[in-house]
Amino acid sequence: MTEHLIPKQGMWFEHALEHEIDPQHGFRPARCVITDIADPRATALPQVLYRRIDDSGEGSPNSIDVDLFGDIVLRWLTAEECAQAERQARFR
Repeated sequence: MTEHLIPKQGMWFEHALEHEIDPQHGFRPARCVITDIADPRATALPQVLYRRIDDSGEGSPNSIDVDLFGDIVLRWLTAEECAQAERQARFR
């Protein structure tokens, strides 16, 4: 788990439990972006919604309870890595 940060829309992170195939780096932790923080009225806890960089954008994004979110963040991407991920994201 990485340092505690309040998740916000647009933040990129490496997923601790999922992987992607990157042509430049091979098999690596999946890069994901937070797409929204869902309203807690629909669920017991607020949900962090996110998409993987290789997600086609069809269908619903992945979600996890906000209190468990820190457990899946391997690390936050740097500003340079975020810019690169934005360019490479399939769902954009």
